[in-house]
Amino acid sequence: MRSSPPPPPDLAGAAAAQGAANREAAITSSRLNNPNVNNPYGSQTWQEGANPDDRPTLTQILSPEQQALYEQSVKTKGLLGGLGEQGATALQGIVGKQLDFSGAPQVGGYDQTRQKVIDAMMGRTNEDYSKQTDQANSDLIAAGIRPGTKAYADRMQMIERSRNDARQQAEIAGGNAASQAFNTDSQRRKDAIAEILSQRGVPLNEITALMSGSQVSNPFAVPGASQGVNIAPAPTYGAARDMGGYQSDIYNADVGAQNARLQGLFGLGSSAAVPLMFAASDRRLKSNIVRIGTHPLGIGIYEYDIFGYRDVGVMADELAAVMPEAVVVLPNGYLMVNYASF
Repeated sequence: MRSSPPPPPDLAGAAAAQGAANREAAITSSRLNNPNVNNPYGSQTWQEGANPDDRPTLTQILSPEQQALYEQSVKTKGLLGGLGEQGATALQGIVGKQLDFSGAPQVGGYDQTRQKVIDAMMGRTNEDYSKQTDQANSDLIAAGIRPGTKAYADRMQMIERSRNDARQQAEIAGGNAASQAFNTDSQRRKDAIAEILSQRGVPLNEITALMSGSQVSNPFAVPGASQGVNIAPAPTYGAARDMGGYQSDIYNADVGAQNARLQGLFGLGSSAAVPLMFAASDRRLKSNIVRIGTHPLGIGIYEYDIFGYRDVGVMADELAAVMPEAVVVLPNGYLMVNYASF
């Protein structure tokens, strides 16, 4: 029979103890990370729960001076928030409407301006051209130079060239006048649109400033609760796995040791291997024998020392009297019992 293994270590208990140690370490770390604080702003107190599972409490108390300033700030910001609300209500009929720029000065249609400048500049030129042409015609005929001659044509061409130069200057002046009129109207339109946007944007900016300044903040700048503490769970699974491995190792070592003792004691050698179902049960090999029960066959069940360890089983001589086929006699005269047969 396989010997009883020694009491295994309480690995599950050790795992639970490790979990408790981890929890205690986390609590200690929390205490170090969250000290009680006293400063000019007031005080901060860290209080653990009455029970281990209770949530801790962090209490902040402002000094009387800071509390008065805080209440005053809250009141002022509340008034600013109220003004912002009034402004928002007043703008309900404005915000959301499509912007209308139809009233702003328009840009375009400068051909008429250009033509007016040209006509104004060419009016006197055309009048002078007619006078010069008539005078030149009279002077040339009086001098005996008739129309159709080269001299007559050259004289008239000079007068026409002067008129063309005047026309070119009038065209340039007309273009400049149209461009100036376009730039002037464009700037007037930009100014008008900017004024419309300003009328719409100023109230919105005022409301934004009022509302952003009405938010309440806590001036109590002291450390808060630590967020870096983690409590590791108890490694119960690992403990159970280690326990199973420990028991398997004890069982395998016990069986191997028993086989080795039997082979060494009875000199069986490699040619006469003893099946593991047999166990030495000769009374002569046992000591400290104590009867602890009765087998259904009517023989005793004993606890005894054999080969240096404590075991439980029957006596081979008693079993031979009631079931001889379950007992084997070794060459050296010692008895073995086949426990698988009964």
